[in-house]
Amino acid sequence: MCDKKIRAFKALTVTIGIYFLLGGQVHAYEGWNLQLEPMYMGVAGTDNHQANITTTTTTYSPSRSSSSTSTTTSQNFDLGGNGTFRGQLEYMPEDWGIGVSGWWFDASDSSNLNLNSSPPPSYNSPVTTSTTIYYSSNNFSFYLPPSSFDGRVLLTSANSSLGVWNVDAYGIKTLGEFQNGRINMTFGAKFGSIVNKKYEAFNQGPATNSFGYFSSEIGSATNSADASFLVGPSIGVQGLGKYGKHRLEGFLSQSVLIGNVDYETIASRRYSYSYPSYPYPLTYSSNTNLSDSETLAIPVTEMKIKYLYDVTENLSLGLGFFGSAWIDTPTTPALYNDRQYKTLFFYGGLGSINLRY
Repeated sequence: MCDKKIRAFKALTVTIGIYFLLGGQVHAYEGWNLQLEPMYMGVAGTDNHQANITTTTTTYSPSRSSSSTSTTTSQNFDLGGNGTFRGQLEYMPEDWGIGVSGWWFDASDSSNLNLNSSPPPSYNSPVTTSTTIYYSSNNFSFYLPPSSFDGRVLLTSANSSLGVWNVDAYGIKTLGEFQNGRINMTFGAKFGSIVNKKYEAFNQGPATNSFGYFSSEIGSATNSADASFLVGPSIGVQGLGKYGKHRLEGFLSQSVLIGNVDYETIASRRYSYSYPSYPYPLTYSSNTNLSDSETLAIPVTEMKIKYLYDVTENLSLGLGFFGSAWIDTPTTPALYNDRQYKTLFFYGGLGSINLRY
């Protein structure tokens, strides 16, 4: 009996689907509006700073007098743009209706550095130079002096990533309808998530000085701010204008996403040191694990505007612009920095396929 009910349900579903695709009675499906919008999206306002690198060059003269100059450069992440997708489905047979829409975005950037200091000259050298390097990030600080026999080497690698998704479920009410357009109000709820992550690793050394002492250091750190589920109220306004086969559509909405964000920093360092009279290296390790959480309310303002051309009665194609501002979003924590909040602006151009029934 159960199998018969399942088969009957499948047959009914297929029949309705075929009826819908073939058109059936057009007026029964005039309220459906499906929008498929591939986008190329970028993000502004991310916490892109990774480290400061100060290089000091010292010039020695034959008389052993010296002069120094220092240069500081900033190592930054550039999350750049990425292809993504936005979709929207609405059903509005009369002045009331319902709808659902959503989009997502992922971006990341990596960096790798090879920094070298050089030792000071010997006393019988002609005019020459040596360099020292100071590296300072949110997690680690290193000083590469020129005192070793063969200089020091610092290898660093880092990665930053950002992931966002959100879905709106809303009701629709027509506020005004005109000969060539209408204005609607939307009200409902927004669901979303935003996750920031950074990873940093280093390898300093090995380095050996003129007396045979050997030292090296390695370490890594992972920082994350994870708001995996947020939800809050949303309200907005939609507008549609039409002239012949030309359409202009847009909306403006305001939401507040509320929920918990979990912060975590995991860092480790290991320092090895040895000298000629002792055959085994001495190793010192340190590990840090910091975690915290808090409840946040993130205001989200979104807008879209696009131009469409009616190819057929049920199909329109177009281009447009989409923007979404997320106020006071959490950034990744760090060992040496206070917690900060950033305003992120997601923006991009979109193509659009509109299907109406």
